[in-house]
Amino acid sequence: MIERRITIGCIVSTEYLQQIKHTWDPQYIESTTAKKILLWVWEYFDKYGVAPNKQIEDIYYTKLKQGKLPKDLSAEIEEDILPSLSEEYEREDFNLKFLLDETEGYFNKRHLQLHNETVESLLTAGETKEAEQLIREFKPLDNTSDKLDDFILTVGEIAKKERPRPVVLIKSWLKQGQITVIYGNYGTGKSLLTMHIAYILGLQKYDEEEAEIGEWQVKNPTGCLYIDGELGELAMEERINGFKWIGYQHAKHRIRVLSVPEYQLETEDTFYLSDRGNQLKIVRWLKDHPNYKLLVLDSASTLFGLVDENSNSEWNNKVNPFLRDLRALDVACLLLHHAGKDGRKGFRGASAIGAMTENIFRLSNHDKQSIDAGEAWFVLHKDKQRAGGFSFKTFALHYHQNDGKSETHWELTPISFSDED
Repeated sequence: MIERRITIGCIVSTEYLQQIKHTWDPQYIESTTAKKILLWVWEYFDKYGVAPNKQIEDIYYTKLKQGKLPKDLSAEIEEDILPSLSEEYEREDFNLKFLLDETEGYFNKRHLQLHNETVESLLTAGETKEAEQLIREFKPLDNTSDKLDDFILTVGEIAKKERPRPVVLIKSWLKQGQITVIYGNYGTGKSLLTMHIAYILGLQKYDEEEAEIGEWQVKNPTGCLYIDGELGELAMEERINGFKWIGYQHAKHRIRVLSVPEYQLETEDTFYLSDRGNQLKIVRWLKDHPNYKLLVLDSASTLFGLVDENSNSEWNNKVNPFLRDLRALDVACLLLHHAGKDGRKGFRGASAIGAMTENIFRLSNHDKQSIDAGEAWFVLHKDKQRAGGFSFKTFALHYHQNDGKSETHWELTPISFSDED
């Protein structure tokens, strides 16, 4: 049934053909009839750049006159496929996205089946090493374009795309499409600061004094998807609710949370963002929710499961492809990370991550911070800022709760002497 829908989709929809052309493989189709018709469709598409639509009937009768079709095949096409097309031409509710999702699932299933059949054949033939190598090299289908020529452009061609310039979300450092690393030792307040940022960005009344963090001011509100790899849903709920006293978030900009601990427990699926498939799931979600232009990743070590954080190869292969996706989507990213043994010498990890970022901010505990009180009191330093560097000022921020511990408040304080750069 799915092969029949794929066949009809290819016949009637140019956009569908464009979307699947980079994952298309005739081997994925088991039906001889469907495979034959799709061969005609792709020949037509390659020549004219559009789906054949009703022209498929002319193509069929031409092939029939040439005597190139077995009787049983021609009968099936004439009695089953062609009558169905008449109905499709008249439909106005062709659900392209649904068919693409179905096709992606089916192609991946067939891709895996064919792979397993090949492995089984090799094992049967006694070619164990070849089978093992094939297993190691197996990758799910990636439904992305491999036509590099389309993306090699002159400056004039880039200008013709008329893409909008990055929108400033928070003055003077947070812009759409930019990557920011916020790092510090355990317990300095990285998560609390990013939740605070995410909350004020979603406020209905974002231009009031309560929405400011020092000199940071919201210029363009947006929604935030917060991917939590550490705290869990209850802790996230408690911390986010601590900022509700500031005001209500707009319905289209409310913080959304993906809690990996809960996801793994419920689905029994180990979730790592180093998996390209998981990265593309998040990319698709962001495409489907264009009001969400901020992504928080808390934290790099838990979400990506890096084996060696000091390896450039680890970051380049597992983290940076996802960050490039976010940049292309114009989605700002706050990537939380932990400091090295000496927090002043930088974050844990290789130089590859630093090269990808526009901003790197370091949090260090204020010398008056009390561990016993469980408070967040830190100094925020700038290690890197590509734009607006002179307008960024180091400051100290002290978070504290009200007596009922239902509200989180903050105040700017003098910088501790030991933390002055």
